[in-house]
Parts: sequence; C-alpha cells; structure tokens
Amino acid sequence: MTTQTPPQPLDRLAITVMAVLAVAIAILIWSGDRTLPQIRDFSWQNRSVSAEDIAFTLTFNRPIDRAAVEQQLKIVPKLPGKISWAGSKLAYTLAHPAPYGHTYQVDLQGAREAIGTKTGKEIVPFRGQFRTPDRMFAYISSSKTERGRIVIYNFKTQKPLVLSPENLVVTDFKVDRHSQKIVFTASDIRTLQNGQPAIASQQVYSVSTGIAPRNSDGQFTPPGKLELILNNQDYQNVKFDLAPDGKTVVAQRVNRKKPSDFALWVVPLDKSAPPRPLKQSGDFVITPDSSQIAAAVGEGVSIFPIAATEGNNNLDFLPKFGNVLSFANDGSAVAMVKYNSDYTKSLVIVNNLGSEQQIFKTNGSLWDAKFSPAKDIIYCLATELKTKGNNSYEEPFLTAIDIKTQKILSMTLLPIQQGIQMSLSPDGLAVMFDQADKGESTNQIVQGNSNGILWILPIPPNIRELTTPVTAERLPLAGWHPRWLE
Repeated sequence: MTTQTPPQPLDRLAITVMAVLAVAIAILIWSGDRTLPQIRDFSWQNRSVSAEDIAFTLTFNRPIDRAAVEQQLKIVPKLPGKISWAGSKLAYTLAHPAPYGHTYQVDLQGAREAIGTKTGKEIVPFRGQFRTPDRMFAYISSSKTERGRIVIYNFKTQKPLVLSPENLVVTDFKVDRHSQKIVFTASDIRTLQNGQPAIASQQVYSVSTGIAPRNSDGQFTPPGKLELILNNQDYQNVKFDLAPDGKTVVAQRVNRKKPSDFALWVVPLDKSAPPRPLKQSGDFVITPDSSQIAAAVGEGVSIFPIAATEGNNNLDFLPKFGNVLSFANDGSAVAMVKYNSDYTKSLVIVNNLGSEQQIFKTNGSLWDAKFSPAKDIIYCLATELKTKGNNSYEEPFLTAIDIKTQKILSMTLLPIQQGIQMSLSPDGLAVMFDQADKGESTNQIVQGNSNGILWILPIPPNIRELTTPVTAERLPLAGWHPRWLE
C-alpha cells in the first residue's frame, strides 16, 4: 500500500500562485487587452538638434494605422521631410536641416491601432519637443577697444562675448564641429611690426567658447580658457587647420635655421603624443572625418592619412587639380580648382567614386566654395577679370550654383578688394562675408586704420525660383573673418 505525502507548505504556495495566475490570464483573455496604443519613445525628446541630425524616430507600443499617422503627424514650425516605416517604428527624415534658433513641437492625435485590416482604439495624444542651437558666429573684432580679439555674437541675446586676451592680435581661427573650442594664430601685441602682425611671430593657441555640450554629453568648460598649442621658438607657424572633431591641429611650419625644412606638423590637442612633422607640405585642408589631409603637391592634390608615419603612404593623387576649396559635410564630395590651358579656372566637384563634374568657369579667381547641407547647391566666392582703359582688376562676386544642372541661381556683386572671407551657416540659410571699409585687403586691417564690415546674406528656401539677386544686410558690428558656430 502506497502512502501519499501531504503537500508541503512551499508546494501549497506554488499551487496557489499558479491558480491565481491562471484566473488572471483567463480574465485577460475574456476581457481583451485594455492597454491603449501610444508612442513609447521619441528619439529627439528634449534634445538639442544640430545640422548633423537628419532624422528622428517614433516608436509605437503596438501596430498602428500608418496612413492615419502620416496624415495626423504635425511639426510646428513646419519641417519638410519624408516618412518611412520599420515595423512599429516611424522614421522622419528631414529634407533640410532644421533652422537654428527655434523650439519645435511634434504632435500626434486621432490615429488608431491597426488590427489586421481594421482599426482599433485611438492613440493616446502625444506632444514631443526638441530645439536647435542659437544662431551664433565668431569673428575678429576691429573695434577700438577689442581690435584683433575673437568675439562670439549670439543673435538671440545680441550680446558679444570677447574670448581671446587683449595682448594677442588674432590673424586666423578655426572652430571645432561642436563649437566648444576655437584654435587660432596670433601675435603678441609687443611683437607687431609697423602695427601689423608678422608671420614669424605667430603662435598657435586654443580658447574655450563656453558653449555647453549638447544634451549634457561632455564636460563644460567656461569661456576664455587659453592654451598655447605651438610656440614660434624654432619654427614659424605659417597656417593651420583644425580637425572637425577638435582633436588634432595640422600646421604648416618653417624651420628658422633651415628654411628648406618646410612641412606639415600634426599636433594632438590632448597631448597624447608630441607634435610630429609629415613628409608633405603645400596648401591643405583636413577631411570631414578628421582622418586625412588633402594637400596641393606639385601639379596635383595628394590625399593621405593624418595617422601615417613612415612615408605617409598616399591614398590618392589627383594630378589635374591645383588645390582643394572644401568638402561636403559627409565627405562624399570635394570642390577643387582646375587650372585650364586658356588661363581660366574651373570649379570642379569630385565625388567619392572619382567622378568629376565641372560646375563653373571664370577668367578670374576662385577663392572659396561651400556645399549646401543637402549637397545640391554650391556657394562660390569668385572673381571675374575686368578691364577698364589700360587697367585690369578682379571683380568679386558670390554665386549660388545648382550642382546638377550647373545653373546659376543667384549672384551678388561684392566690394572690389582682396581677401574677402565667407561662411555658410550650418542650417544652410545664410552666408556671411566681410569687407574693409577703406577698400584694402581684409587680411591687412588687423592694426590698420580700416574697420571691418560684416554682412549677412539670407538664403530663401525658394532660391531656385529667384528672379532677382538677394540683398545682403549689414550687421552693426565691426570686424572681419566671420565663422558660423554649429
């Protein structure tokens, strides 16, 4: 005869829990799932969004009526774009970067869940929010009290912020991609020659902007923190470029005792390694991914890695071109100058597959070119050679060109002078340029009698439909060398 052991307390507890769960499941099955459809995640919620951010996502907690969502989704102010789906996740890709200086709302209500071919419960009303950075730019002041110093101007607060110290006369500067650091060349005011900075006295510095890292990602540094990057003791610092990621400076330097020693130097800003020379020289620019250098070498342009050491193995050599003007932000294309046999110059775009496209041709000079964020328009700062009597001169102009059709969309004549600087805003909605009020080169007004004049040229969204030139607006600031902050 078999004797059954009575259930132990732990067994009785387990049986009771299983029974309760079974009853709960039965009730849930009988009554249906009462969870309302809703947005579970908005990828840009309360974020600061820059021109690099091109798409946001909305994740739903259950299948949703896609057509209703696409009809009811609203963004204020409006941001044109296109919608794509992956399961219960919606992706909204902007047609153009969100204009800076705004706060945006994303609203969705009235859509319903999808149950097969039918619709179910209405979605919980959703309201999200994100913002873009303030519209700001940096420039070199030419005012009496701040002449030669770097200043940041915020269009929202309309308050200039002076960054560099009063004993340094700045000649050039670059801003990193996130606008937290500015690297510049400057001479001590005591070393000026005839009131002008000499290349031989230039040193390379960095200064913090005081702009907080976006979305609390990174460490905040107060404005005005100065650091010497390269001195001028053994080498003259001729020119430099700052990698977009803000981690590396590449400088063109000349040995004081041996002028034939003229090369590019790589300087890690975190001081993880000492400055080191490369076996290359020439006019140069760092690529958008901060990993390579494009330099004019002989009769062509050489592209080689910053990290290379022995031999600097070239990745590419483009023999047809004289120098590089700029890269598209994603590195997919580069604008270059080609010198033609008839003494004209062509603006040529080369994509990352090696395909070449001549965009524009002039009998004057090509000073600069910038791609629009969408890479469909290029803004070119150029000159046309003019003749008046026995005299020839170059007439500067700023032109917008449709890359696909090579059609000139707009052209603005600029003051007749050398050294004009231009800068395209990160959202692609304005170009800034400078002017010396007495007509000399903007490169020669550091300590002279001229004042710099700063202009802003708004770019309308319908630029392809323009029939008249856009009018530039003069800013109430004295300075030159404007650079938009991102």
